[in-house]
Amino acid sequence: MVTKQPFELSADLTEDRLNVLCDKCLDTIADSIKDSSSNHDTAWTKGCLPYGRLQGLMIDLSSNRDLPWISLANKTMDYTVRIGRTLVQFVIDDAYNPKKTHRLSKNSLENMQFSLELEQHNKIEAVAWRVFIGIDRQDHQVEPTATLVGFDFNQNPVCYWDYEDNVITPVISEITKTVEIPEPLLARKQSRDNLSDETK
Repeated sequence: MVTKQPFELSADLTEDRLNVLCDKCLDTIADSIKDSSSNHDTAWTKGCLPYGRLQGLMIDLSSNRDLPWISLANKTMDYTVRIGRTLVQFVIDDAYNPKKTHRLSKNSLENMQFSLELEQHNKIEAVAWRVFIGIDRQDHQVEPTATLVGFDFNQNPVCYWDYEDNVITPVISEITKTVEIPEPLLARKQSRDNLSDETK
C-alpha cells in the first residue's frame, strides 16, 4: 500500500509548495474549460487548450520572483518544471487509472538527473513525478482535480498526494429560451359621453 508523503521522498515537495502550485493549476484549468465551452469548440480545442494553458502558466510562474523554488527546465511539449531540484511533468489524465501511460516514461532531463543521483550513490525511491489534472465531466459541471504521483524505476506508483480544494466549473451555460409575448390589442379610449350614447 502506498502511504508515503512527497516530502518523505523529496525534500523539495513540501505541502505549501504543492498547494500553491496545484491551486494555480486548477484556476488555469477552470478558465480554459470556460473558454473552450462554446458551440464552436471541438474535442481538439477542448483537449489542447488546458494543456497549452498549463504550459503558459509554468512559463509565467518560472519568472515570478515570489516563487523562487519553481523554474522551467524545458519548454518542449513534455515541458518539465523544477521544484527546487525535483523535476515534475504535467498530465491531463486520471491519476488512479491513467490512460496516457506513455507520459509516465522519463524524458531525457529526468534520465540525466537519475544518472547523476546514481553516481552520487543516493537512494532513489521515486524517479519520476507527475501532476495529474483530472477533468471529470458530470451534469454540465466539471470538477478538475490535481494529484501528484511519484513513480519508481518500473513505473509503479510509490506516492500519491491529492490536492483537496477542487474547483467546480460549469461546462456550458444553458441558453435561456426566449419567450414570445403576444402583441397587445390597441383600442382607442372612449370618453364617458361616447359610452353613454352607446348605452342609450
